[in-house]
Amino acid sequence: MDQFLKQFDQCRQWEKPFCTATCPFHMDVLDFQEKMARGSYNAAFKTFRNAVAFPDIVAALCPEYCASSCPRKDLDQAVQLNLLEKTCVAKATKKDPTDYNVPIKNRKIAVVGGGMSGLACALRLSSKKYDVSLYEKTDRLGGRLWELLPPALFLEDVRRQFQFENYSLHLNTEVLNIKELVAQGFEAIYIATGKGGSDFGVLGEGYVPYRLDKKTALFLGGSLLEKDPIHSIADGLDMAWAIEIYLKTGKMEYPIFSSETKAAISKDRLQTLAAIVPSNDGIFTDKESLAEASRCIRCQCDSCRTDCDLSAFYKKWPLKMRDEIMSTVSPSDSILHGTPAIRLINTCTDCRLFEESCPADIKFCEMLREARLRLHNLGKMPGAYHQFWLADMEHANGEFAALVKTPPHETQSNYAFFPGCQLGATDPRYVSETYRYLLSKDPQTGLLLRCCGVPAAWSGNEKRHAAEIASLKNDWERLGCPTLIIACPSCARELKEQLPEVATISLYEILSQGEPLWGNSKIQKKQDCLYSIFDPCSAKQQENFQTGVRELVSQCGIAIEELPNGDHHGCCGFGGHAKIANPAFGDYVAKQRSGLSENPYITYCINCRDIFYEERKPALHVLDLLFDLNEETGALPNLSERRKNRVQLKESLLTELWEEKMEAIPETPKTKLILTAEIQQKMNEQKLLEEDIINVLEFADSTGRRIFDQEKKTYTAFRELGYITCWVEYRPVQEGFEILNVYTHRITIELEMIWNGSKTDFDLR
Repeated sequence: MDQFLKQFDQCRQWEKPFCTATCPFHMDVLDFQEKMARGSYNAAFKTFRNAVAFPDIVAALCPEYCASSCPRKDLDQAVQLNLLEKTCVAKATKKDPTDYNVPIKNRKIAVVGGGMSGLACALRLSSKKYDVSLYEKTDRLGGRLWELLPPALFLEDVRRQFQFENYSLHLNTEVLNIKELVAQGFEAIYIATGKGGSDFGVLGEGYVPYRLDKKTALFLGGSLLEKDPIHSIADGLDMAWAIEIYLKTGKMEYPIFSSETKAAISKDRLQTLAAIVPSNDGIFTDKESLAEASRCIRCQCDSCRTDCDLSAFYKKWPLKMRDEIMSTVSPSDSILHGTPAIRLINTCTDCRLFEESCPADIKFCEMLREARLRLHNLGKMPGAYHQFWLADMEHANGEFAALVKTPPHETQSNYAFFPGCQLGATDPRYVSETYRYLLSKDPQTGLLLRCCGVPAAWSGNEKRHAAEIASLKNDWERLGCPTLIIACPSCARELKEQLPEVATISLYEILSQGEPLWGNSKIQKKQDCLYSIFDPCSAKQQENFQTGVRELVSQCGIAIEELPNGDHHGCCGFGGHAKIANPAFGDYVAKQRSGLSENPYITYCINCRDIFYEERKPALHVLDLLFDLNEETGALPNLSERRKNRVQLKESLLTELWEEKMEAIPETPKTKLILTAEIQQKMNEQKLLEEDIINVLEFADSTGRRIFDQEKKTYTAFRELGYITCWVEYRPVQEGFEILNVYTHRITIELEMIWNGSKTDFDLR
């Protein structure tokens, strides 16, 4: 995992937004805007004052440098930050600074010049309880402020900000020789004598505005260095920082203003919003304040937060998730060792959108895949997160469902149709109709009916995944190494990454190049409707899938409207087995994808279509159109029916195309279950098969381990099934067993080893 840590050095999470970078004070504009938007003027004023020292003065003088860098400036108008500042100053009711009880520091500092820059430096240092002496050659403070603002405004601001500070003020005191101050024992001196003032020889060759005189640090700043009023105030604050650094470390550091930032935003997020015109003499009302602050798009490098479902759902930045992930996968024998990110790691859908969006090219999805491997190897992976899908993969690759055949009456395969494991499970006709069509175009097309093995990868079981890939490669070689015709984009991505030597082609690319299949009544009814094509997350950068489907839909005469961001969206919620680890996340993602457009969807991943069915989002698989199969909405097969569909598909293909009898046929259960639609839905959600329920019932019957409810006349029984414990409430009836409730959990039942017969010499009495 260590190789993933270094990449986070490039993370731009803490990059300043453009306005903050341009602001001479580097004010936290996002914090200020957020407080203004909710009408918290006192809190906003505090943020403003902490940044600028003299809020009334700065609000009155600021020329709004930030407007030049606001992304809105080229669309409508930059956010009017200075008007918001003026509104804040006008509406804040608690403007006095906080009187902090800070220990006095006996370090002597002199400030030469009582103008804007000198006042700012003296205020910041005296607020930290340094021994500050301020020298002004005239009889008044303020310097150029007397020319720029009404005296009542700036004098009151100066009075208010200094009211709790102790410092020595020397008016009518002109410093003629800086060495006199050095001789008095001042450890640092800030020279802010104003435009045309003396620099006392400090400004040396190369225009270096600081030097060390024995042990006294000398700094220059403000309009002495041709700074404008606002930058002069900022200079004073910066020099206060530099002086404090010198006093603490002995190092001379002169802060250089930089407006550079690596913040990155998507221009797609910008929508035209006219600037708000204040209705009250340059001051916003509460409603106007909210509207203007809301025009800010909060420029940050936050592609991960806006594009990555994981980051958005957990409301965590990648650096926080990185730390939690590293803590979780670090080996430790301590019982106190935390594993805060086990669920988070298994919630990732592996859509790869984070990596596509991140301007720093952080391989976060890859890190999460590695984290799953580590969890499995450390024995920390919760087996229940992946148990069902590993068993489902085993079924798809087992004797009842898998099929590896050269073409009927042929010994060679130029091509082989590889539909994946879920297409035939949803509806066997997806596979059988498509394969018959492919055979009609090329009789040398074989069939490879199995799972690609990606569930093993998602479970973090590297050894099992490698075995599945080896098995898949062996099946491909048995067919003569044909080009695989891929229907599932996830399978295509898995093959590309794990078996690059296998030549593949998109099913939809082939279908779009053949003779038209269409003209059926379904397509004719759809031609008056506007659809959007939903590209599965695994189809990113697979142009042969995307263009093939669009060509097919175009040939059908169906109008499409692309989704707002094209294929730049996350998973439908199926990927990574995320919905088992975190059902709330799965629902969140499904709703996000369903809401991308009001149009019904056409997709080419059966998992996407099934997810949209569950969300009641009208959707068709493109094969529904071509072969006149399912409608936009309808009932999905339950999990047990999906298993039966695979078996039926294999049996029917063997019988009809190869004229062979299926050798291995699953036994028909002797126990009959009576299930309501609600119970079946609950079983689907908890990933329970009918055979699981039968397993519990038969075990309860054989051991007598069940509880009878006299009032309800029902039995309750449980049994551990792998990593889960399944509970069933049922009632025997003449037809079989009426199932009233089912539920599962991952709690280990005490005495299970005794009750299930593993240990028979224990006296329960």
